[in-house]
Amino acid sequence: MLWRSAQGLLLILGVGFAVVSGLVANALMAPLGASGVLLTSLSAGFAAMICFIGLIVLRYAAVQFRDEPDQHRFFWRLVATLSAILVTAVADHFLLFWLGWVTVSLTLHRLLLFYPDRPRAILAAHKKFIFARIAETLLAVVLLTLYWHFDIVRISALGQLAHNHVSHLLALLLVTVAAMKCAQLPVHGWLLQVVEAPTAVSALLHAGIINLGGYLLLQFTPLLAPAEAARWLLAVVAGISMLVAASVTMTRISVKVRLAWSTVAQMALMLVEISLGYYALAMLHLVAHSCYKAHAFLMAGSVVEQHERQKFAQVGLPKFQSLLLGASVALVLVVMTVALVDKAFYLAPWFAVGMALALWLASEVEQLSWRYAIRTLGNAAAWLLLYSLGVWGLNHLLPSPASQNYLIGIDIWICLVLVAIASVYFWLLYHPHQALGHRLFIALNAGLYLDEWATRLTLRMWPLRSRGAAPKFVLENKS
Repeated sequence: MLWRSAQGLLLILGVGFAVVSGLVANALMAPLGASGVLLTSLSAGFAAMICFIGLIVLRYAAVQFRDEPDQHRFFWRLVATLSAILVTAVADHFLLFWLGWVTVSLTLHRLLLFYPDRPRAILAAHKKFIFARIAETLLAVVLLTLYWHFDIVRISALGQLAHNHVSHLLALLLVTVAAMKCAQLPVHGWLLQVVEAPTAVSALLHAGIINLGGYLLLQFTPLLAPAEAARWLLAVVAGISMLVAASVTMTRISVKVRLAWSTVAQMALMLVEISLGYYALAMLHLVAHSCYKAHAFLMAGSVVEQHERQKFAQVGLPKFQSLLLGASVALVLVVMTVALVDKAFYLAPWFAVGMALALWLASEVEQLSWRYAIRTLGNAAAWLLLYSLGVWGLNHLLPSPASQNYLIGIDIWICLVLVAIASVYFWLLYHPHQALGHRLFIALNAGLYLDEWATRLTLRMWPLRSRGAAPKFVLENKS
C-alpha cells in the first residue's frame, strides 16, 4: 500500500510540475513562489523529471524488495532521498537550497549502506561522505559570500549580480562543487564502487542525483557565464574526465561498472556543454541521460550474459577513399545543419557530430545501397527534427543566458579532446595486439590507477572506522 501511494503521489506531482513548467515557459502564467520556493520553467521542469525517474525507481523497488524483511526501512530512505531532491530542485532561498543539497547527500549515504556487510560499498560510501562534506562546505562559502558582499539570498536575484573579482572567485568555487557532485576526476572512484548498492539506488543515483551538479550550474548561470577563468576550469576538468572515462569504458567487462564509467563521461560532456554556453543542449543532455541511465541500470540484470566479455576484434582499417568520402559528406551535412538550426559560432559540438558521422560513413560505405542510403538519411532527418524540437523547447524553459565572451581556447581544447578519444578508440580497435595497444588497454582497464591514489589519500586523511571487525579493503580497483 505504501509503495502504491508513493507512486500515485509522484505521478500527481510530476504532472503538476510539468504543467507549471510549460505554462511559465510560454508566458501563460508567472513563476509561482512562496516561503523560499520558486517554480520557474527550469526548476519545475527538473522537478517533473525527478518525479518521473522516482516513479520508475519506486515501481522497480516495490518488486525487488517484495519479500525483503527490511522493505519498509528501504522505502522510507528512498522516499526521503526523493523528497530532498525535489526540495533542492524547487528551492529559491539559499538556505533552503543548501539544506536540501545536504539532505540529499545524507539520505543517499543511508541508502548506500543499506547492505552494511559489503566492504566495497562501505568504502565507497566513506569516500563519498568525505567529498560531499567538502563540496557542501564550498557551496556554503559561495552562498554566504553572495549574501554578505552582494546582499543576495535568492537564486532568482542572481541576475542583479555586480560582477567583479569576488564573483569570479565564487564562480570558480561553484565549478569545483559541481565537478565533485558529478564525480569528475580525480574524485570519481566512489561512483564506480557504489554498484554494490541495490539496483534501484544505482538507478536513482545515476539518473537523478548525479545530475545535480549540472543543475546547480544551470541555476547559477548569471554567476558562471561572465567568469572566463571558471569556464576554463570547468572545460579542462570536464575535458580530461571525458577523455579518461570514455577511454576506460572501452576496456570494461562488468556491465554496471561500464555504466558507471559511462556516467562519468556523460556528466563530463554535459559540463563541457555548459562551459561552451550551450545551456539548452546541456539540459537536453541531462534529461536524455537520466532516462537512458535509469533504463540501463534497471535492465542491467537481463543483459549481463550478453556482455560477459568485451574484445576488440582485429578489423581492417577503412580505405582512404572511404574516409575521404565520409568526411566530405559529413562536412556538407554539418554545414547545412548549422545554417538551418544553430547559428552558434562554437566549433566543438559540430566537430563532434561531423567526426562521428564521418567515421560511421567510412565504416559503412562498402555496403551502401540506394535503399540503405535513403533509410539512413531518413533516420538522420528524424533525429535532426527531434534535436531541433528539444533545443527549441528547452530554450523556452531556460532563463535567458547571461552575456558571455567567445573563448576560442576552450573551443580548440574540446576539439583536441574529441580527437584524442577517437584516437584511443581506433588504436584499441585496430591495434589491440601491438605492444602499445596492450599496455594502453591494461592501464585504462585499471582506470589509470587514479582511484587507488584517491583512496589511499582519503583513508590517510580520515581513516575508516567500522563497528565490530574492521573489513579488509582491497585498494586495487578490481571492478
